[in-house]
Amino acid sequence: MFAYVLFSLIGIIVGALVAWKLKMPRPPEKVRFPIYVSAFIGTILGAKVPIWLSYGLHGFIIQGKSVMGGILGAFLAINLYKKCSGNKGGFGGRFVIPLAVAVGFGKIGCYLNGCCGGTLFIPVQLIESVFQFIMAISLYLFYLKIQRADLLFPIYLLSYLLMRFVIEFWRIEPRVFANLSVYQWLAILFIPICVFIIWRRKDDKLVVAGK
Repeated sequence: MFAYVLFSLIGIIVGALVAWKLKMPRPPEKVRFPIYVSAFIGTILGAKVPIWLSYGLHGFIIQGKSVMGGILGAFLAINLYKKCSGNKGGFGGRFVIPLAVAVGFGKIGCYLNGCCGGTLFIPVQLIESVFQFIMAISLYLFYLKIQRADLLFPIYLLSYLLMRFVIEFWRIEPRVFANLSVYQWLAILFIPICVFIIWRRKDDKLVVAGK
């Protein structure tokens, strides 16, 4: 547990430093607070939903949080805010790189703690950690090249869902239907949405603090 807490804290600190140092557009000041609140609430609630779907109602009681559920929860909450407020801007591009860095360190903690593991001695936590660090670097280089922050979050989410769908075959999770886990079914549900968002935004000329 100590290693998990330690690397989670390292992830939070390093992620915050990356967010502070990033030279990328920020969300407009008038929407920052509601966006942050929406993302926070969505993350907290979403982090528990896959646990509940995997293990039943007592999944709300058992320890454990889902990174994938938290990311999808924030995604849905922000888009719900945008729908209700009529705001068409994007708001996650600046935060997806620090997020990937933080999760990368957090997954090292998972590995050392022995949680979120896989079968056949495949260190799925370290695989995901490497993926997160690679995505953080790749997204930043992508942004430097095309200056499109609004594409970063959907590209990250699409890549993450594809990665999770594959490594779920080696993760120790309940199979809920057709020998697939809840996480794989969530990936199947959200992958087309990400593809649609990227396709819709690819020709946009407006560059915003994307999500």
